[in-house]
Amino acid sequence: MDAKQEKKGIVNFIVENKGYFFVNFFIVLTITFSILYLFGLVPESLKTIVGRDSTNELRTGELPITIKIPAINVDSQVYSPATTSSEILNDYLLKGAVRYPGSGLLGGKGNIFIFGHSTGIKVVNNQAFKTFNGLRNLKEGDLIYVYSEKYEYIYKVTSVKMESSEKALVAFNTKSKILTISTCSHFGEKSNRDVVESEFVSKKSIN
Repeated sequence: MDAKQEKKGIVNFIVENKGYFFVNFFIVLTITFSILYLFGLVPESLKTIVGRDSTNELRTGELPITIKIPAINVDSQVYSPATTSSEILNDYLLKGAVRYPGSGLLGGKGNIFIFGHSTGIKVVNNQAFKTFNGLRNLKEGDLIYVYSEKYEYIYKVTSVKMESSEKALVAFNTKSKILTISTCSHFGEKSNRDVVESEFVSKKSIN
């Protein structure tokens, strides 16, 4: 059998057994991707598509687009990048508040985690550095308003605390509807975080 006949024979075999071939191909591809992802060898472009917790992104709910906290004069746009890349998250933080990929969604169960910069410097060129100024001054019972394209979601503050960066971890998969907001306790300092937790109260149409 010459090379041409052998090649034709392989093609005919694949066509006749295409179901079996594609199932095995998919299994091998999945295993290979999982190994590469485990060892951090997946390009950021693919991480953007897959995300760190893509199952959470499929939950029923809406993305936040604006957050307002009247008690401390916070009024900021909220960005929702699809990747956990530190470089990309930092770029969005220069624009305003950021919802962490994989955290909860408005209207759905789970913990929505929104974070942003804060600073004690009175004059800054980029106002995004003052996104969550005064967060530590919130009190239990203060209201937080988060907006999607169609609804206003209202949350009530349940706790205000300072945590070390090691302890300021957020559990996304919660049964209740929670909103957690975090910012550095001092500009340029990453060792401590001001963390505000709040619970869902109600929602109403903004139309």
